[in-house]
Amino acid sequence: MIQTGEADLAPSISVLDATNPETDFSYPNSETLYLRIDSSIPPMNDKRVRQALNMAIDRQAFIGSLLPQGTEPAVAIVPPTTLGWNPNVKVPAFDPAKAKQLLEEAKADGVPVDRTIELIGLTNNYPNATEVNEAIQAMLQDAGFTVELKMMEVAEQEKLYSKPYLEGRGPQLLSVLHDNAKGDPVFSAFFKYHSQGRQSGIADPHVDDLIARATAASGEERAKLWSELLAYVHDDVVADVLLFHMVGFARVGERIEYKPTIATNSQVQLADIGFK
Repeated sequence: MIQTGEADLAPSISVLDATNPETDFSYPNSETLYLRIDSSIPPMNDKRVRQALNMAIDRQAFIGSLLPQGTEPAVAIVPPTTLGWNPNVKVPAFDPAKAKQLLEEAKADGVPVDRTIELIGLTNNYPNATEVNEAIQAMLQDAGFTVELKMMEVAEQEKLYSKPYLEGRGPQLLSVLHDNAKGDPVFSAFFKYHSQGRQSGIADPHVDDLIARATAASGEERAKLWSELLAYVHDDVVADVLLFHMVGFARVGERIEYKPTIATNSQVQLADIGFK
């Protein structure tokens, strides 16, 4: 429609269609791709196993290949524009040898690291979603995990993603996107990490306390507490496998002035659009 003059702006187009550098622009789209770990199910209840999962994935290998340039490795469930973003949290090093060592140590202590883990992805969740999950599966297997990949439709995956979780479930990794363009971690933090959060895979009293205090705080104290929480769930709890902050693409018609931003994924402000 933009090509024919029927429309001026397409806020979200596929990377496969973003072929014209004069009209097609990338932007951080506020979506974070991660693997949700259910830490109540063995062997995921062992921190060494969760650390090994993080070390087994070569995040840089995806950027510019299966995922577009501009994609950033993630260290938080929220994007870097969010209040309390902690620059001291580092992306786990890609170290399959260390991952294997951690699994051997856990196995020696009786942790059932040989159990088959279901990696559950969402069909057409983003361009190359199936191929990305296949690559993740291969990397995890190279590090010593036994992984079965299942790609599901959204309604089927939702039954596994949100509480009440299914009884008798085995170890699972849910490959999912989380969107937060609000500038504050509050709904993400409770939803994903509080013991009563609908999609939380952990139950940690210190996490619950930090979330409660940060939610009630304001100003610098609020930012400080969120920063502490983001570091704690990543470094101390190892709550999940954070992968990427994703990018979106917009096509902007030649007669308007508009620069897409992180907010473009969910809203377009008319005040931000001008005519040439």
